[in-house]
Parts: sequence; C-alpha cells; structure tokens
Amino acid sequence: MGGGALRRTRAVVVLAASVVGGVALVLPAVRYTTAKFPDGVPSPDLSLALRLVCAAALAAAVALGWVALKRRSDEVLAFATLPALIVVGIAVRYLVRTLPGLADLFPAAAIAPGLGAWVLLGVGVLLTLTGLASGFAVKRG
Repeated sequence: MGGGALRRTRAVVVLAASVVGGVALVLPAVRYTTAKFPDGVPSPDLSLALRLVCAAALAAAVALGWVALKRRSDEVLAFATLPALIVVGIAVRYLVRTLPGLADLFPAAAIAPGLGAWVLLGVGVLLTLTGLASGFAVKRG
C-alpha cells in the first residue's frame, strides 16, 4: 500500500469515525431507572453543552478529513488529534468523574454508562490514533 492509499484510508477513517461520533451524541450516555430518582433531580445524561462541544469538535474533524482528501496531504489530517482529544477528555471526565458520583448519590437508580458514552470514547481514541499516525507519516516523509 503506497503513501497515497494510506493517506486516503486515514482520511476516510477520520470522516467515518466523526459521523459515528455524531450518531453517538444522540444515543443515551447513561442507563438508569428514572422511577428511582427523587423529583427535581436533573438527568445524569451528558449535558447539552458538552454534546454541542463534542459536535463542534467532530465537525472540525470532518472538515480536516475532507481537506486532507482534497489536498492529498497528511499535514492537515494530523490536526485531527486536537478535536479528538477534546472528545476523549469529555468522555473520560463523564465516565470517570460524573457517573460514579451520581451512582454514589443515588444507588437505587442503577446508574451505569450507556452505549453513547462508550461509542464517543471509542471514536475519540480512534481519531486520536489516526491523527497521530498522520503526524508520524509527515515526520517520516
């Protein structure tokens, strides 16, 4: 596989992962029993503000993937690491800090991470690895 084919593959991976990440944003980030929550307690799901930040980061990754395909350049694709780190940071903070804290406050609600949180974390890691691979390809070439 030549350098151009690897570049196209990395760009397509960034585009596809960003679309999957967008789908993950509409999936629930937490599984819980709402009947066991006291009245007036906000939902433990990923907040709208964090979803919008992730959506903006994923849109930036889509733009970088598209530009990388058009310019046939790995330099642009290496910048996909930056929005990916934003997505990973939000997902990790949510999974490590928010969910255990809520589970401690409301143990009867059976709070557990949902599919959306895991998919978002996986997308962020995949985008980070792809961006780093592009950066290393630029440095080698």
